[in-house]
Amino acid sequence: MKWRTKARLQNLIAGLPEPLADYCYFQMQRHFGNLRSPTPVKPLTVGCQIASAIHERRPLTGMQIMEVGTGRSLALPILLWLLGAGSVTTVDVNRYLRPELVRSDLVYLRSNRAWLTGLLEPFGDANGAVTGRLERLLELDLQLPAPALLDQVLQLCNIRYEAPADAVTLDIPKHSLDVHLSQAVLEHVPPDDLRRILAAAVRVLEPKGLCVHWIGPCDHFQHGDASISPVNCLRFSEEEWDRLAGNRFMYMNRLRASDYRVIFEESGLEILDFEGVVDRESLALIESGGLPLDGRFQDKTAEDLATTELLVVARPKQVPA
Repeated sequence: MKWRTKARLQNLIAGLPEPLADYCYFQMQRHFGNLRSPTPVKPLTVGCQIASAIHERRPLTGMQIMEVGTGRSLALPILLWLLGAGSVTTVDVNRYLRPELVRSDLVYLRSNRAWLTGLLEPFGDANGAVTGRLERLLELDLQLPAPALLDQVLQLCNIRYEAPADAVTLDIPKHSLDVHLSQAVLEHVPPDDLRRILAAAVRVLEPKGLCVHWIGPCDHFQHGDASISPVNCLRFSEEEWDRLAGNRFMYMNRLRASDYRVIFEESGLEILDFEGVVDRESLALIESGGLPLDGRFQDKTAEDLATTELLVVARPKQVPA
């Protein structure tokens, strides 16, 4: 589906009353979007980047983790549990989680066990703990009604699903979490809300806890329309972009990597690692002048503008003794 058509449909659907709006948007994704043939491959592959950033600093075993932005499935919380997490609280402002998509993920994993085992192998398997958890997951009865299967997954993997809920005000004790994380979520959060979410992370993380966020600061319309570049969104003014993507289904804040660095640091976090992936075609397009940039982006470097993936690892700033 061409991106402008998708934008018009999303704005139209966003104006419908609930729960009709969510139902219609899900059906649009199911028939024309990225849910036509969903698999857990990308969320698990990206999830392993997040897990690796944690694993190289501290063992995942027994960790208490909070995920911001659950989305439609539980791929990341399940991965973290397989790797030893004690519990995962996953929070979303909308109740998007779909039992049928959780089931389809499990069907895929059962059929592609060798692939999943290879994905988990770099993390090690002390005393067969990972293998044991994987066995228990894949032994679940996939013939159960989807809602009942979802309940079993939540119970087995010690996942607490909170939605609709606010990651800022959720009742989590101070300094009780080991990790605060998200995957392809923060680019959809307004800047002021992002500051509040990260400040809340500082409050709930224990002093040596980690804040690990994988961010996709690209034009998400490009995922379904290859005729535009991953940085096409940078050509529009704030007013134009709000008309195109100001709805709750497709909001993108268009923050660049440098903006995220500032917001993380201003929120009370010390950045430990800041890894960006620069899209070379987007870089060439910007450097050649082939993409007319809105004034908001004129003072950014071409590399900053063309960064389309970002992994940030941070921790609460240490207070001097």
